[in-house]
Amino acid sequence: MNRMNIFTGLRGGRFSALVALIALGLLLTASGAKAGGCGVSTSKVAVATPAPFVSPHGGNLQLGEDFLGHTIVGLWHVNYTAEAESGAPIFPPAPFAFLESFKTWHADGTEFENAFLAPAGGNICFGVWKEVGGGHVKLHHIGLMFDATTGAISNTFTVDEKDSVGSNGQTYTGTFDFKLWPPSFAAIGVGIPIAEVTGTIAATRITVD
Repeated sequence: MNRMNIFTGLRGGRFSALVALIALGLLLTASGAKAGGCGVSTSKVAVATPAPFVSPHGGNLQLGEDFLGHTIVGLWHVNYTAEAESGAPIFPPAPFAFLESFKTWHADGTEFENAFLAPAGGNICFGVWKEVGGGHVKLHHIGLMFDATTGAISNTFTVDEKDSVGSNGQTYTGTFDFKLWPPSFAAIGVGIPIAEVTGTIAATRITVD
């Protein structure tokens, strides 16, 4: 199935899909709302010139000196591959291309992601990250999904990642755990999620030249 349109196979059921990034190329919710998705792009965008900064998690670091000699801070093109899924039957059988996106990791410990889907569905998400040792970072990411008809929040979702930058500083790989929750912040992390997908991540740095 084309990764730019991973949920095409779900059309005609309780869910329909727009897809192309996450969280995200995502999925449709039990209410029929559309989840995120991401698309590929080969365009190159600026990454901040290395400069001193203070780690938000303690200790003085220099950009480019935290993970195997390279930082995760910057702009990336990311592909998510689902390896397993459970809960509500809203995904195709694993493995499948789950999401494609543009993701920015900031030196202050925050993260921003833009999925390739219609903004009305909820294509912008945010997260927080920290270093966890051994050349790895841990990310907790959160987003909203909206009903395509009413515009009301239909679901929330979380994505938890553990990633590490490659030795060349131009790629990173990792794992993710996507969980779909009811449309309330208070419901996030409470009980069993509506649906869950776990899998792997492969990202390529976007540079000026």
